[in-house]
Amino acid sequence: MDDSRLIAHCYRMLGSITEAVPIAGGVSNYADATLACLARAGTRPLPSDLAAPSAHPESPLSESSEILWLEPIPEHLMDGRPIDLGLIAALQRIPPRERAASILHDIEGWPAARVTTLLGDVRPVPVVAAPTVVPDDALLTRYRAAFEQYDVPAIVTLFTDDAIWEMPPFTSWFRGARDIGRLISTHCPAERPGDQYLVPLKANGLPAFAVYMRDPRDNIHRAFQIQVLTLTATAIVHAVAFFDLSLFQTFHLPDLLQGLPPNLYDGTLKPHIERRH
Repeated sequence: MDDSRLIAHCYRMLGSITEAVPIAGGVSNYADATLACLARAGTRPLPSDLAAPSAHPESPLSESSEILWLEPIPEHLMDGRPIDLGLIAALQRIPPRERAASILHDIEGWPAARVTTLLGDVRPVPVVAAPTVVPDDALLTRYRAAFEQYDVPAIVTLFTDDAIWEMPPFTSWFRGARDIGRLISTHCPAERPGDQYLVPLKANGLPAFAVYMRDPRDNIHRAFQIQVLTLTATAIVHAVAFFDLSLFQTFHLPDLLQGLPPNLYDGTLKPHIERRH
Protein backbone atom coordinates (compact mmCIF):
# COMPACT_ATOMS: atom_id res chain seq x y z
CA MET A 1 0.00 0.00 0.00
CA ASP A 2 1.14 3.54 -0.76
CA ASP A 3 2.81 4.88 2.40
CA SER A 4 1.22 8.31 1.90
CA ARG A 5 -2.25 6.79 2.27
CA LEU A 6 -1.39 5.23 5.64
CA ILE A 7 0.38 8.40 6.75
CA ALA A 8 -2.65 10.52 5.85
CA HIS A 9 -4.95 8.06 7.62
CA CYS A 10 -2.84 8.19 10.79
CA TYR A 11 -2.70 11.98 10.52
CA ARG A 12 -6.50 12.17 10.47
CA MET A 13 -6.58 9.99 13.57
CA LEU A 14 -3.88 11.85 15.51
CA GLY A 15 -3.88 15.43 14.19
CA SER A 16 -0.08 15.19 14.17
CA ILE A 17 2.14 14.55 11.19
CA THR A 18 5.06 14.10 13.59
CA GLU A 19 3.35 11.08 15.18
CA ALA A 20 1.66 9.82 12.01
CA VAL A 21 4.82 9.16 9.99
CA PRO A 22 6.52 6.68 12.38
CA ILE A 23 3.26 4.88 13.19
CA ALA A 24 2.39 4.45 9.51
CA GLY A 25 5.90 3.20 8.83
CA GLY A 26 5.42 0.33 11.27
CA VAL A 27 2.16 -1.11 9.87
CA SER A 28 0.95 -2.46 6.53
CA ASN A 29 -2.81 -1.87 6.41
CA TYR A 30 -5.59 0.43 7.62
CA ALA A 31 -6.77 -1.89 10.38
CA ASP A 32 -3.35 -2.14 12.01
CA ALA A 33 -2.77 1.59 11.52
CA THR A 34 -6.10 2.41 13.16
CA LEU A 35 -5.42 0.23 16.19
CA ALA A 36 -1.90 1.62 16.56
CA CYS A 37 -3.28 5.16 16.44
CA LEU A 38 -5.97 4.35 19.01
CA ALA A 39 -3.22 3.34 21.41
CA ARG A 40 -1.77 6.85 21.07
CA ALA A 41 -4.78 9.00 20.24
CA GLY A 42 -5.71 11.95 22.40
CA THR A 43 -7.01 15.37 21.42
CA ARG A 44 -4.90 17.95 19.64
CA PRO A 45 -6.68 21.32 19.69
CA LEU A 46 -6.27 24.65 18.03
CA PRO A 47 -6.32 27.72 20.31
CA SER A 48 -9.89 28.51 19.23
CA ASP A 49 -11.01 25.17 20.72
CA LEU A 50 -9.94 26.20 24.22
CA ALA A 51 -11.25 29.68 24.99
CA ALA A 52 -12.99 32.77 23.68
CA PRO A 53 -11.10 35.16 21.38
CA SER A 54 -8.94 37.78 22.99
CA ALA A 55 -10.35 41.30 22.94
CA HIS A 56 -6.96 42.94 23.55
CA PRO A 57 -4.54 42.38 20.65
CA GLU A 58 -1.96 44.73 22.17
CA SER A 59 -1.76 42.77 25.45
CA PRO A 60 0.96 40.17 26.13
CA LEU A 61 0.22 36.85 24.44
CA SER A 62 -0.48 33.73 26.48
CA GLU A 63 1.54 30.66 25.49
CA SER A 64 1.41 26.98 26.40
CA SER A 65 4.13 24.61 25.24
CA GLU A 66 2.66 21.80 27.37
CA ILE A 67 -0.36 21.36 25.08
CA LEU A 68 0.02 18.94 22.18
CA TRP A 69 -1.25 21.15 19.36
CA LEU A 70 -2.82 20.23 16.05
CA GLU A 71 -0.27 20.17 13.23
CA PRO A 72 -0.56 20.70 9.44
CA ILE A 73 0.28 18.08 6.81
CA PRO A 74 2.40 18.90 3.74
CA GLU A 75 1.08 18.28 0.26
CA HIS A 76 3.51 15.46 -0.56
CA LEU A 77 2.06 13.33 2.27
CA MET A 78 -1.61 13.78 1.35
CA ASP A 79 -3.69 11.00 -0.23
CA GLY A 80 -6.33 12.82 -2.26
CA ARG A 81 -9.08 12.38 0.33
CA PRO A 82 -10.59 15.17 2.48
CA ILE A 83 -7.98 16.54 4.85
CA ASP A 84 -8.60 20.28 5.20
CA LEU A 85 -7.59 21.83 8.50
CA GLY A 86 -11.18 22.46 9.61
CA LEU A 87 -12.03 18.78 9.09
CA ILE A 88 -8.98 17.62 11.07
CA ALA A 89 -9.83 20.03 13.89
CA ALA A 90 -13.41 18.71 13.94
CA LEU A 91 -12.21 15.09 14.05
CA GLN A 92 -10.01 15.94 17.01
CA ARG A 93 -13.11 17.00 18.97
CA ILE A 94 -14.57 13.49 18.65
CA PRO A 95 -13.56 10.70 21.09
CA PRO A 96 -10.88 8.49 19.49
CA ARG A 97 -13.01 5.37 18.81
CA GLU A 98 -15.83 7.39 17.24
CA ARG A 99 -13.19 9.34 15.33
CA ALA A 100 -11.75 6.10 13.97
CA ALA A 101 -15.20 4.89 12.95
CA SER A 102 -15.95 8.17 11.19
CA ILE A 103 -12.67 8.14 9.26
CA LEU A 104 -12.99 4.50 8.19
CA HIS A 105 -16.67 4.75 7.22
CA ASP A 106 -17.04 8.27 5.83
CA ILE A 107 -13.59 8.89 4.33
CA GLU A 108 -12.16 5.44 3.58
CA GLY A 109 -15.54 4.01 2.58
CA TRP A 110 -15.58 0.96 4.84
CA PRO A 111 -19.00 -0.73 5.25
CA ALA A 112 -20.49 -0.36 8.73
CA ALA A 113 -20.13 -4.12 9.38
CA ARG A 114 -16.40 -4.01 8.68
CA VAL A 115 -15.98 -1.03 11.02
CA THR A 116 -17.84 -2.91 13.75
CA THR A 117 -15.65 -5.99 13.27
CA LEU A 118 -12.56 -3.89 13.93
CA LEU A 119 -13.81 -1.45 16.56
CA GLY A 120 -16.82 -3.08 18.15
CA ASP A 121 -20.22 -1.45 18.52
CA VAL A 122 -19.29 2.17 17.96
CA ARG A 123 -21.10 4.59 15.69
CA PRO A 124 -19.38 7.04 13.34
CA VAL A 125 -20.02 10.72 14.04
CA PRO A 126 -20.64 12.51 10.73
CA VAL A 127 -18.00 15.13 9.97
CA VAL A 128 -18.29 17.10 6.76
CA ALA A 129 -15.30 18.46 4.88
CA ALA A 130 -15.40 22.10 3.85
CA PRO A 131 -16.35 22.76 0.22
CA THR A 132 -13.38 23.18 -2.06
CA VAL A 133 -12.57 26.78 -2.93
CA VAL A 134 -10.26 27.37 -5.87
CA PRO A 135 -7.54 29.66 -4.52
CA ASP A 136 -7.55 33.16 -5.96
CA ASP A 137 -3.97 33.59 -7.16
CA ALA A 138 -4.34 37.37 -7.23
CA LEU A 139 -5.53 37.38 -3.61
CA LEU A 140 -2.59 35.21 -2.53
CA THR A 141 -0.16 37.43 -4.44
CA ARG A 142 -1.56 40.50 -2.67
CA TYR A 143 -1.34 38.70 0.68
CA ARG A 144 2.28 37.75 0.15
CA ALA A 145 3.21 41.25 -1.02
CA ALA A 146 1.43 42.87 1.94
CA PHE A 147 3.41 40.78 4.43
CA GLU A 148 6.73 41.18 2.63
CA GLN A 149 6.21 44.95 2.50
CA TYR A 150 4.93 44.89 6.11
CA ASP A 151 1.87 46.85 4.99
CA VAL A 152 -0.57 46.17 7.83
CA PRO A 153 -3.48 48.22 6.38
CA ALA A 154 -3.19 46.17 3.18
CA ILE A 155 -3.14 42.92 5.20
CA VAL A 156 -6.33 43.94 7.01
CA THR A 157 -8.23 44.44 3.74
CA LEU A 158 -7.65 40.80 2.77
CA PHE A 159 -9.53 39.34 5.77
CA THR A 160 -13.29 39.12 6.29
CA ASP A 161 -14.83 41.06 9.17
CA ASP A 162 -15.22 37.87 11.22
CA ALA A 163 -11.96 36.17 10.18
CA ILE A 164 -10.01 34.14 12.74
CA TRP A 165 -6.27 34.33 13.38
CA GLU A 166 -4.61 31.80 15.70
CA MET A 167 -1.02 30.74 16.25
CA PRO A 168 -0.16 27.71 18.38
CA PRO A 169 1.57 27.41 20.84
CA PHE A 170 0.02 30.78 21.78
CA THR A 171 -3.37 30.21 23.37
CA SER A 172 -4.48 33.76 22.52
CA TRP A 173 -6.47 33.99 19.29
CA PHE A 174 -8.30 36.81 17.55
CA ARG A 175 -11.46 37.42 15.56
CA GLY A 176 -12.01 40.18 13.03
CA ALA A 177 -9.83 41.90 10.45
CA ARG A 178 -9.32 44.96 12.64
CA ASP A 179 -8.03 42.99 15.64
CA ILE A 180 -5.82 40.90 13.37
CA GLY A 181 -4.23 44.10 12.12
CA ARG A 182 -3.72 45.37 15.68
CA LEU A 183 -2.12 42.06 16.63
CA ILE A 184 0.33 42.12 13.72
CA SER A 185 1.20 45.78 14.32
CA THR A 186 1.97 45.09 17.98
CA HIS A 187 3.58 41.66 18.06
CA CYS A 188 5.13 40.95 14.65
CA PRO A 189 8.94 41.42 14.90
CA ALA A 190 9.10 42.86 11.37
CA GLU A 191 9.82 46.57 11.21
CA ARG A 192 10.06 47.45 7.51
CA PRO A 193 9.68 46.05 3.99
CA GLY A 194 12.00 43.13 3.32
CA ASP A 195 12.08 41.86 6.90
CA GLN A 196 9.75 38.98 5.96
CA TYR A 197 9.95 36.62 3.01
CA LEU A 198 7.10 34.22 2.21
CA VAL A 199 7.58 30.93 0.35
CA PRO A 200 4.30 29.65 -1.17
CA LEU A 201 3.33 26.04 -0.47
CA LYS A 202 0.29 23.88 0.30
CA ALA A 203 -0.79 22.29 3.57
CA ASN A 204 -3.97 20.28 4.17
CA GLY A 205 -4.93 21.01 0.57
CA LEU A 206 -5.02 24.73 1.42
CA PRO A 207 -2.79 27.61 0.35
CA ALA A 208 0.01 28.19 2.82
CA PHE A 209 3.23 30.14 3.25
CA ALA A 210 6.49 29.44 5.01
CA VAL A 211 7.45 32.75 6.60
CA TYR A 212 11.10 33.69 7.07
CA MET A 213 12.03 36.64 9.29
CA ARG A 214 15.18 38.68 8.83
CA ASP A 215 17.55 38.44 11.78
CA PRO A 216 18.99 41.97 12.19
CA ARG A 217 22.13 40.57 13.81
CA ASP A 218 23.40 38.85 10.66
CA ASN A 219 20.87 39.95 8.00
CA ILE A 220 19.81 36.34 7.34
CA HIS A 221 16.19 35.30 6.97
CA ARG A 222 15.43 32.48 9.44
CA ALA A 223 12.46 30.11 9.67
CA PHE A 224 9.70 31.86 11.61
CA GLN A 225 6.28 30.25 11.08
CA ILE A 226 4.10 28.32 8.63
CA GLN A 227 0.77 29.97 7.82
CA VAL A 228 -2.18 27.91 6.55
CA LEU A 229 -5.05 29.91 5.04
CA THR A 230 -8.74 29.15 4.53
CA LEU A 231 -10.37 31.28 1.83
CA THR A 232 -13.67 32.27 0.40
CA ALA A 233 -13.72 33.25 -3.25
CA THR A 234 -12.66 36.79 -2.37
CA ALA A 235 -11.09 36.93 1.10
CA ILE A 236 -9.38 35.05 3.93
CA VAL A 237 -11.60 33.68 6.69
CA HIS A 238 -9.08 31.76 8.78
CA ALA A 239 -5.31 31.83 9.24
CA VAL A 240 -3.33 29.49 11.46
CA ALA A 241 0.31 30.42 12.02
CA PHE A 242 2.25 27.42 13.31
CA PHE A 243 5.36 28.37 15.27
CA ASP A 244 6.72 24.82 15.63
CA LEU A 245 9.97 25.17 13.66
CA SER A 246 10.39 21.38 13.40
CA LEU A 247 7.58 21.54 10.82
CA PHE A 248 9.99 23.19 8.37
CA GLN A 249 11.88 19.90 8.10
CA THR A 250 8.60 17.98 7.65
CA PHE A 251 7.73 20.31 4.77
CA HIS A 252 11.24 19.90 3.27
CA LEU A 253 11.95 23.56 3.86
CA PRO A 254 15.29 25.12 4.76
CA ASP A 255 16.01 26.69 8.13
CA LEU A 256 17.67 29.71 6.51
CA LEU A 257 17.30 31.50 3.20
CA GLN A 258 20.47 32.38 1.32
CA GLY A 259 20.84 34.66 -1.69
CA LEU A 260 18.21 37.26 -0.90
CA PRO A 261 19.11 40.83 -1.87
CA PRO A 262 19.69 43.27 1.04
CA ASN A 263 16.26 44.74 0.26
CA LEU A 264 13.75 42.50 -1.50
CA TYR A 265 12.30 45.46 -3.35
CA ASP A 266 15.55 46.98 -4.60
CA GLY A 267 16.62 44.18 -6.95
CA THR A 268 15.46 41.23 -9.01
CA LEU A 269 17.70 38.54 -7.50
CA LYS A 270 15.72 35.44 -6.61
CA PRO A 271 16.53 33.45 -3.49
CA HIS A 272 18.66 30.36 -3.70
CA ILE A 273 17.09 28.06 -1.12
CA GLU A 274 19.34 25.65 0.75
CA ARG A 275 19.46 24.08 4.20
CA ARG A 276 22.09 25.30 6.63
CA HIS A 277 22.63 23.80 10.08
